[in-house]
Amino acid sequence: MGERQPEGEDIQDALDWARQRLEEMGVFKAQDGLRWAAAHGLVLSVWRNGPIEDAHASRPTSRRKTLHDGTMFARNTWLTRQAFDVLGSDDPFRLYALEDLILDRCMVWPGCGGTLTDFGWGFLGEIKKQVKQRIDMFRHFEKRLPPDDFLLFAGSPRIGTHDDHSGMPKWPACVEAAMRRLRGEDEEFLHAWGDLMTRIGPAPTPVTADLEETRKLLLGAPWELGADNLDWFAWNPILEPPGTTP
Repeated sequence: MGERQPEGEDIQDALDWARQRLEEMGVFKAQDGLRWAAAHGLVLSVWRNGPIEDAHASRPTSRRKTLHDGTMFARNTWLTRQAFDVLGSDDPFRLYALEDLILDRCMVWPGCGGTLTDFGWGFLGEIKKQVKQRIDMFRHFEKRLPPDDFLLFAGSPRIGTHDDHSGMPKWPACVEAAMRRLRGEDEEFLHAWGDLMTRIGPAPTPVTADLEETRKLLLGAPWELGADNLDWFAWNPILEPPGTTP
């Protein structure tokens, strides 16, 4: 729903549908669940599903750094946290603050060792265009809708996508499951995924050196684990929800 702009009577039908779907995902049972879903929706629509994906899929050049899965993991989780904080602000121009943050070409991305210029070179113009267009669209609806309805609208891009990403309802269970698996306590997981995990290789030493610290960072600030360590987790079944089998 965040990709189109419903008008008139359509908007209430769209919001009712969004509310139902987000409820089915468990969003309203989680602490600040709707604001987290809205933060994810903003990042997905404004940033993730756009030209940055082209940069992510492209080979690095002499000017553009490799934008690997771990870097995207760190960047996306950090931006989602910033969007969550922005949505908790009373500043009427809060979305433009998020726009400035996303498009800052000089700030080193936390956990990544590079800037938007470093990772997005060759796509910077298209990235800027996408971000500004989407922020303007969300600002249009923010002015028209009551606060909770706007969060519903912003959260709608999450519908049909993962509800087990950082900040979403299933994420804590995914992290706890990963900790058990890293300790070798999930025999069902090892039986189902053992061959793949062997091919992926062992977890980086900084991940296993202090599992409680790793647990805390995955729950609250994944980017602080660093992009190289997060690259091991990206697309790794170890973070699958409990009971998931191939």
